[in-house]
Amino acid sequence: MEILQNEMIIRLQNNQGKYLIAQQDEESVSKSRDGTTKNAQWKIEMHDDESIYLKSCYGKYLTASNQPSIPGVVARNLKVTQTQPEKRNTSHLWLPVSRFDPQEPHLVWLTTLHNTYLRAHSGPPPLGNMITHDLLRKDMPNPRNKRILWHIEIVESPSNTLKHSESVIFRIFSSVRSFVLEKRKEKLKNKGIKVDKETIKGRLSHKFNCKTI
Repeated sequence: MEILQNEMIIRLQNNQGKYLIAQQDEESVSKSRDGTTKNAQWKIEMHDDESIYLKSCYGKYLTASNQPSIPGVVARNLKVTQTQPEKRNTSHLWLPVSRFDPQEPHLVWLTTLHNTYLRAHSGPPPLGNMITHDLLRKDMPNPRNKRILWHIEIVESPSNTLKHSESVIFRIFSSVRSFVLEKRKEKLKNKGIKVDKETIKGRLSHKFNCKTI
């Protein structure tokens, strides 16, 4: 998807208004209505133009395991975890599939390379608040199946970070210039030399090799 970038930090919200959460045990994942915590933030690492890795605040990757969510039950609802492998593989890859709805550009399905879909469950146990990846009966997801839809909320993007950094550097430079200017004026004043503000600004501009602000 074009909206996703490497190193971008996002939140994933389901149709119930709950966020995908990395649990504090650093192994399991679940959902919560509180999306303000670091646990709800996932960093994108681009694999190629279509697939991504999702890294939790614990430095672990969202993983589509081959283990059933409910022990002893037929492996239909497979467990989603967070792991830190020595080498990443296809279980850590996710493909954001857009609904091609211009009014909802951030609404996606997240599918694995094995055609299973990230799904947030609801209701009573045993599934309850579990997060699984499921193999659907049809090749393509049903647009009305909201249980597998996720809304991408962008928390921080590399472009915004760069702009912020440039702004901070500019403010620091401006502060240093103002400080040096005042010190030069004070020094010349103590020597009994009449200060010409514009002349000093011109000299400082030349000294810092920057246009006068």
